[in-house]
Amino acid sequence: MLARTLILLIILLAFGLRLYNLTYHSLWFDEAVSVYWAKQDVSRIIEVGFTLDEDRLPPLYYLTLKSWTFLFGWHEFTVRLLSVFIGTLLVPVVMRLTRTLFNQPVALISGLLIALNPFLIWYSQEARMYAPAVLFGTWAVLSWLNMVNSHIFRTPISQRNRGSRSRRTLILHSSFFIFFSILALYSHLYAGFLLPALGLWLLISYPRHLKLIALFSLAGFIITLAYSPILLAIWRFSAEATPGNPLSGLLERAWWLFHAFTVWQAPLSSRLNMLIPAGVALFALMSLAWQTPPQFSARGKAVKLAESLPPPNLPLLEGGVASLAGRTEGDRDSAREAATIKNPRLLITMLLAMPFLIANLLLTRNYLAFFGERYFIVMVPWLLILTALGADTLGRRLNRIMTNRFGMQGLLCRLNPAWASHDIIYLTPIISLLSLTMLALPGQWSVPANKEAWRQSVEYLADHSAPNHGILIHPDWVRYPFQFYFEGPGQTYAAFSDVDTTTNLDGPLEGVVSDHPVIWLIQSHHDGPDPNRLVEQWFAVRYPLVTELYPPGITLKGYAPGYQMSDLPSEANPLDIQFDDGLHLVGYHADETTRAIDELFHPPSGWLHVTLYWSVTDEPIPTDETPFVHLVGPEGVWGVSLDRATDALKLYPTSHWQIDQIIRHDLDVNLNPATPAGQYQLVVGLGEELYSIGETTVR
Repeated sequence: MLARTLILLIILLAFGLRLYNLTYHSLWFDEAVSVYWAKQDVSRIIEVGFTLDEDRLPPLYYLTLKSWTFLFGWHEFTVRLLSVFIGTLLVPVVMRLTRTLFNQPVALISGLLIALNPFLIWYSQEARMYAPAVLFGTWAVLSWLNMVNSHIFRTPISQRNRGSRSRRTLILHSSFFIFFSILALYSHLYAGFLLPALGLWLLISYPRHLKLIALFSLAGFIITLAYSPILLAIWRFSAEATPGNPLSGLLERAWWLFHAFTVWQAPLSSRLNMLIPAGVALFALMSLAWQTPPQFSARGKAVKLAESLPPPNLPLLEGGVASLAGRTEGDRDSAREAATIKNPRLLITMLLAMPFLIANLLLTRNYLAFFGERYFIVMVPWLLILTALGADTLGRRLNRIMTNRFGMQGLLCRLNPAWASHDIIYLTPIISLLSLTMLALPGQWSVPANKEAWRQSVEYLADHSAPNHGILIHPDWVRYPFQFYFEGPGQTYAAFSDVDTTTNLDGPLEGVVSDHPVIWLIQSHHDGPDPNRLVEQWFAVRYPLVTELYPPGITLKGYAPGYQMSDLPSEANPLDIQFDDGLHLVGYHADETTRAIDELFHPPSGWLHVTLYWSVTDEPIPTDETPFVHLVGPEGVWGVSLDRATDALKLYPTSHWQIDQIIRHDLDVNLNPATPAGQYQLVVGLGEELYSIGETTVR
């Protein structure tokens, strides 16, 4: 009963962590692509998924997401909820697999590590195929182990039931293995890299079991046949990129992955960035370096039992973790089942290493084999299982040392008789490992961990753009996440994919500008399509900058083609302030509220956007003037306008202005991050002349 309770609590913990802050991060480009394809017809998804021409990933996840959203809708929360359930299901699958190979304590520790792992949580909150890939890949391994461990391979022929029960069991597990392997491959190619590890382990561990080898070969043939249409497409497009060097940067790639699997996006100190991966690596190495001495089975024979039996004298865990390791006859039967799986540590190690090794070999054909850490998510469960086994092994050794040295009293028990010293000592490395894992967890829901802040950028445009504004998305293929959130105002455009010096920008961009007084240029992933930022330069040399923001993964800049006007716009507050040099401030518009600290758009300080409207009414001004705006409180100046080379008065100096012409002048006031909350005066200055034009609130 306690075992089931603990398993249920671990599963609930995993579900809760994957559900927590599910919509904290905006959908990023890849997730928006998932939504786009899931909205297409089934025939279209299958066509693209098999040819890989427009999308380089198999169709299974898109088809699944299409069915899911048909039931639950297209909200940001519901789109990701599918991955939450799939990611949670990985926990019991890993615990069952680990119990088959080792014992229940290791299974429980593995389940906790899977539940708490930041990398797995992250991709269980993402609307992509990586959570299904790792689940189906792990489930395929479990199905294969069940087949190896099935009755037909464990029972002597003379003792077998002449009926078909064992044969049906074998067929069932074989079918599951083929089924989940195909699902894994149709989720992501790299999930298939687990299959060579199984085959190599089988040849090493069961070299004389020809029937088992033949069965694996037959299953592999069926899996390959089922996946062959996509394999041909993968081989075709893999030659489109230049080859890489498998040996160059090998250790850097290994550290890159290991750091991702343990720390991922958490913004931690450099010390913790080294300590957490090093600690996890140490526990994993312990599982390989130390072997548990043989235990005795219920029949009195010395067998390995895959380290199934618990350490002696664990009263705190009696009926719990310790009893789950084989105290009852039923659990001893499970332990004996685990004993039939040969070389379990070798198996887990090969499952961990094989995807990395195969990807390095693929570098000889395509340098993009290590395109992203997420491709290697199928490695994570095996790393965590080794780590859990290392913590369990260390706990047993420490417990044995304390028992031999201090007897039943133990060191901690001498300090306080109420403590059960052996249990505490056994749990110490486990608690330390779990603590290391949890250090990186909170940072996953932080601004530095944000990939692309599309939701926040669209919200900014909803507040600051107008129906007559234009919004240009560049390159055009990043429009998917923008369109997921955008509901207006403003007319949207997407004009270019790739831009170089031969691209004709004038015609298309002049068509975009049209009669829009303001154009918002929103860019993402443009380092490859437009490395010299030619589109941005086209606007910058022609029109003054309105404002610029840098949310994670995005740049957002506003330009004002209509900065020269004849009438004061309706959104401006009229003013009548005459400066000595002849400048006339006829209106302004400013944000009513702002924050002193902004970690999203331009950390660390908040900006207050102010638009001034100037004119000259008597005669042209012979000099070029540069007005400024300050945010002023009782204590003095708390914000100063930024001096930009691309604002209206630099692009169109005051000495060139015409009589009765109104010029729009945009400024961003940079606040001191320590600015207290309260009401502040906006002050416009020119030389020694200062005028208060209004108030704003700092929150």
